[in-house]
Amino acid sequence: METIIAVALGGAIGSLGRYSIAIGVEKFIRINFPMGTLMANLLGCLLIGILWGYFGKVHLSNEFRLFIFTGFLGGFTTFSTFARETEQFFRIGEIWHGISYLLISNIMGLAMVALGFYLCYRFIR
Repeated sequence: METIIAVALGGAIGSLGRYSIAIGVEKFIRINFPMGTLMANLLGCLLIGILWGYFGKVHLSNEFRLFIFTGFLGGFTTFSTFARETEQFFRIGEIWHGISYLLISNIMGLAMVALGFYLCYRFIR
């Protein structure tokens, strides 16, 4: 039961964080591009790199790992929204927006995970 509560609580917090970022980003950046989802996903990628690197060095309970990685980061990032937004670009004929969103999300996402690991190993001992 503790693992279910850990995942559920982490997911709720992560989802609220993602929603807050999407609202904040879209308030300042008004373009025909899903910047809120992109920013949340890239920040989530950076965080998973940093946290995975850091938590690989310290002992944590299984429940806390599930809270952070499955719950919080799972709720914070959103592959399904990314997929729907990409498909929507293609459906309405915005081919270059769809391709650029697809490439930026995947390439930058991997780069942010790598940067997170680098920052962790470089600055967190």
